[in-house]
Amino acid sequence: MTNDAGVLPLTGATIDAQIIRRVLTNVIDTRNGLTFTIGDYTPTPTPISLTVTNINTTGGSFTLVIDDSAWGLMATDPGLDIADPNGIGYSGRIKISFPANGSTPAEDIIVFLFFIVRSDGIVVE
Repeated sequence: MTNDAGVLPLTGATIDAQIIRRVLTNVIDTRNGLTFTIGDYTPTPTPISLTVTNINTTGGSFTLVIDDSAWGLMATDPGLDIADPNGIGYSGRIKISFPANGSTPAEDIIVFLFFIVRSDGIVVE
């Protein structure tokens, strides 16, 4: 699907992105990065849509807007307590859907997302 320049044109594609809150446990900072266990958050939250802007259909690029005010985080959230080593997790995906084109069937490309939000120890009063 890429052109001669190695670009994936987005002509006719629709792009959707969303994340959902997760529970992180056993977060350990190792020499190779973080290891952790991820699970469903209870009660099950509503997925958060992320805004996709600046779509360049021929150049194959777009901007994903991550507006943390829509994530429902509060300073009082126990997952943001400096004493909590696990933090708060979000997983999600970017879905790029290409329509059928002649003999080429419709196709979806999925990019998986993962975010950890942890306290940096700075308290704003």
